[in-house]
Amino acid sequence: MKADLVVRNGRLFDPSQNLDMVGDVAIVNGKIEAIGPNLDVAAAMSIDASGCLVTAGWIDIHAHIYEGSTPNGMPVDLGALPMGITAIVDAGSSGVASYRNLLRQLRANKTRGKLMLNVSACGIIMPNQFPEPVDPKVWDQKLFEKAYAECGEDMIALKLRVSRGIVGALGLEPLHKAIEAAERLGTKLVVHVTDGPAPMREIAAILRPGDVFCHVFHGTGHTILTPEGKVDPGIYEARERGVIFDASSGRGNFSLRVARAAIEQGFLPDSISTDVTLQNWNHPLAGQLPTVMSRYLPLGMSLADIISCVTDGPAVQFGTEGLGTLALNTPADITVAKMEQTSKRYVDKDGDSVDYSELFIPKATIVRGELWYRAVDCALL
Repeated sequence: MKADLVVRNGRLFDPSQNLDMVGDVAIVNGKIEAIGPNLDVAAAMSIDASGCLVTAGWIDIHAHIYEGSTPNGMPVDLGALPMGITAIVDAGSSGVASYRNLLRQLRANKTRGKLMLNVSACGIIMPNQFPEPVDPKVWDQKLFEKAYAECGEDMIALKLRVSRGIVGALGLEPLHKAIEAAERLGTKLVVHVTDGPAPMREIAAILRPGDVFCHVFHGTGHTILTPEGKVDPGIYEARERGVIFDASSGRGNFSLRVARAAIEQGFLPDSISTDVTLQNWNHPLAGQLPTVMSRYLPLGMSLADIISCVTDGPAVQFGTEGLGTLALNTPADITVAKMEQTSKRYVDKDGDSVDYSELFIPKATIVRGELWYRAVDCALL
């Protein structure tokens, strides 16, 4: 067999298949053709992944990447490929008035990209200075339908922020109306919940199976914890109904106190994402996906749990068939990363801290079978 690209000698790690072995991955025509130890395969190019993890491509399911049209817009390929990210989603930066340019950008990048459509026509322009208006009285369902038809599978959900500073006296009305709008479109709803106008259990109770409760470990206002520090039973009930919980951390949407308590009680996120923006991607409170992933190791999540939260977990939300796994005949989106010893301390916005001694360091990023990033110390054979 002649392969286009072979990743050799890596630790092939795929929680979706309970796969953990040293071996090779052969890629032909953008798909995984063979996988196993010491493959007898000729290749146009081979990467030496010795001492590295080889996983399905990492998916950042919550980011802000509307470059040039919003102050927060992070350049996609710059923020993704060197970070091991093969697929990324813009989390509501655009609404019905502005999605077309974002859609063109996403389709032109090397990184796979999709979007959430904000229920506010203007999207999220300057989230702190000028919060988006979310009064359902001005929503236009026909424009939602037109955007949904134009975007096709590249639009994965509607997006709504329900923070008190945004919804004001409207309370939970925008959430109820957003559910109705998503229902008519046949799509999911992703809800930003920090400093919400009601307890988290009430917000979670409104969501349907497949809807996404993002910033699950935030610490502002009502949180997922009861006053006694226990995960609210209503949050467990929502998960049992099929609500998805995303740990999109950002600069201020993550609390170590909440995350520690939840993880100790066995409540893990379904996905780990960055909420990256142009302003926060180098900020110590935020960080890039490999750094965010590394913080969960000392909080008690296993390597398999963490990798699952950036591969097969968010792949369900991303919606492209075959992503999130190293299974045969699936798209060859692959991340090669090394676990390097370090001595780092993360301090959240409340002053709580955690020390971590291992750090994910991406070494190569393959999208659709093509090598788009390779670290200088990642050798070609």
